Amino acid sequence: MNIKLIAIILLTALLGCDEPHPTLVCRVKNPTQDLPWLNEIVTKAEEDKATRVHKGNYLGKIYLESFKGQSIFLVEMMMGSGGLAGYLFWCNGQRVFPTKEETLTLSNSFQKKNLVYSNFP
Repeated sequence: MNIKLIAIILLTALLGCDEPHPTLVCRVKNPTQDLPWLNEIVTKAEEDKATRVHKGNYLGKIYLESFKGQSIFLVEMMMGSGGLAGYLFWCNGQRVFPTKEETLTLSNSFQKKNLVYSNFP
C-alpha cells in the first residue's frame, strides 16, 4: 500500500511540474512586441484606428503563414501604397517578393488561421 501511495505522489508531482512551453515564432514569444519592424506596423495600425493619422492605410489584419518552409507574416493593410493591401515579410522584416508563378499558388495556399493582429472587424 505504501508503494502505491508513493507512486501516486510521484506521478502527481511529475505531471504537476510539466508546464507548457511557449511557442516561439521567429525565435520570439510575442512577435508583435518583440520584432521591432512588426511592432512599428502595429503601432501605426493602432494610431490609424484611434485617430486616422494614416487615413486608413494601416487598417487590417496580420497573419502568420508559411512560405518555402519558413515563417512569414501576411500583412493585409495598404501601408501607404494607395491600393495594394497585401504584403509578405520574413521574420527579419525583409519583404518577400514571390515570383509570378508563386504568387498564383500563394493566394490560394494561405490558411489565415494564425491571426497575429487585427484592428479591423
